[in-house]
Amino acid sequence: MFCRERAARFQSLGDELAPASLAFVGNGLLGMAQDFAEQFGVTAPLYTDPKRASYAALGMKRKFGLGLKSLSRGSRANAGGFKQGRTQGDPWQQGGVVLFDGEGSVLWSSVDDGAGELIDIHGLKAALKAL
Repeated sequence: MFCRERAARFQSLGDELAPASLAFVGNGLLGMAQDFAEQFGVTAPLYTDPKRASYAALGMKRKFGLGLKSLSRGSRANAGGFKQGRTQGDPWQQGGVVLFDGEGSVLWSSVDDGAGELIDIHGLKAALKAL
């Protein structure tokens, strides 16, 4: 449910992310990524990294990630219309958001510590303004 929620929230930002381009990275198989894109109307480029090499390179955590906070976050996501479906990919891989410059250097990042964390959109927008 949290991947669905994050994808919807980022896609809804539209021009607010300018001059950046939005892309998603998952860790399931190609067919899972295609299914996710079709089922949830993902229009941004969607990549998949089943070996999770990009996650490791960016310092993203692989851990259980569930607890009291994630239950509260699950209630928030559920109230927003995001329902838990069949898990695809590694359920313990935590995600994040990374802003790269045109050379591939990381300008800003937010690494999730647990399931359902919200991204600091204000921090991301501030980094985008600094471009």
